[in-house]
Formats: sequence, structure tokens, C-alpha cells
Amino acid sequence: MRIILSESTSEAVQTVAEAMLEKIESISASVLGLATGNTMIPVYEAWVQMALNRSVDHSYAFFFMLDEYLGINADHPSGFQEYVAKHLFNPLGIRKDQFTLPPVHDEGSYERTIKESGGIDLQLLGIGTNGHIGFNEPGSTGNSRTRRVILSEETIAANSKNFQGKMPTEAITMGIQTILESKSIILLATGKSKADAVKYLMNHHDDPACPATFLKSHPHFTLVIDPDAASKVNLKI
Repeated sequence: MRIILSESTSEAVQTVAEAMLEKIESISASVLGLATGNTMIPVYEAWVQMALNRSVDHSYAFFFMLDEYLGINADHPSGFQEYVAKHLFNPLGIRKDQFTLPPVHDEGSYERTIKESGGIDLQLLGIGTNGHIGFNEPGSTGNSRTRRVILSEETIAANSKNFQGKMPTEAITMGIQTILESKSIILLATGKSKADAVKYLMNHHDDPACPATFLKSHPHFTLVIDPDAASKVNLKI
């Protein structure tokens, strides 16, 4: 595991955005896995700004979404399809045929599509306050695959503010094993609300109580944290 302790939140965001953009600059037909949530909004803003400034062509890239809520319409304003369109795809002119979401009724087809694409070159992740990655909630196993899941009370509480009506209680997510098959993984954690999850991640391995701990077995896993997220761990050598 590689750890990057940034001096500020903005520096952490810039580091992650730069990593995603550099992948496309180095391999125009990159396959990238995308995460959502409030942590990622500034990442996508920085990505868009840098891409426009550098005239980076995204037309050959392909994107897999990490997860999506169940029981909402495709155009729901709080759904992840609308989220990524608003924050990344529309500003960069990325076409609808360049990305896909986990299918509701045939989870296995997502696994096959990822493999047929040659695998995900770089998977972007955030971490929940309870240590979840994607919607792999505590209790998820390291060999889990793309599947339907029931959201935890912590996740529902954290995300309910994004919904005007009833918050979904189920979702579909890439599994932990699916994520681990990515060639590289980068996880961004910012803010004091993530400090406990980061501390647990640093001190445990392959623990279903904190699904993010499974990432430490990946040979190319990078953790990017800001000072607040790192406030409960000692990274001094």
C-alpha cells in the first residue's frame, strides 16, 4: 500500500484528479472505474478543469460505474448516472456509449463486460464512515462480486440528505473481488468524518468489519488522505 499524506484537502483532490487524467493521457483507450459521493465532486471539478486546460481527448476512454441505487429512475437527480453526467461527462463531452452501470437484473453480465474490456486500468474509490467501499457494507467478504445489497443504517443516514423523497434502501455494487481485479486502485479520504475509518484501515487486514481493509492486499493500491482524515493515525517514520 502506498500512502500519500497531502498538506491540504485541495492538494489531496488535485493528486487524485491528476492520477485519473494522467492515465488517459498515457493510454487514450483507458478503462476507468468511477466512484461518486460528495468526496468526489471536487475531484471531478479539478479533472474537468485540467482536461480542458490541457485539451485531453477522452473520446477513446471507457468508464465503469462502481454502484447505483435501486428503485429509482435512470434520470433521478440523486442517481449516480445523473451525478456523473453533471460533474464529469457533460463538461467533457463524454458519450453515453462510453460508460456503463451495473445492471439490475443480470449482475454477472457486468463482470463479463469488465473482463471483455481488458479489465479496469484504474479504479477510483472513496470510503464510507463505516469503512464501506462502493456499497460493500460491513460484513462483505473479500470474494464478493457485483450484486444487489441492502444499505446499512449509517449509509442511509449519510446519503438521505441527497433525496427529496424516500431514500433507497438497496443498491447494486461491484464486489470487493471485482474491485481487487482492477490493475490499480486509488482511494481518497478527506475530512474528520473519515478519520476513524482511515485508522481502522491502517491497523487491520482483510477484515469484513471494514471492507476497505481488503484493498491492502492489492499490489498497486494508493491511499490519498488529507490532514483531517489522517488525524487519528501516526504516519511519521
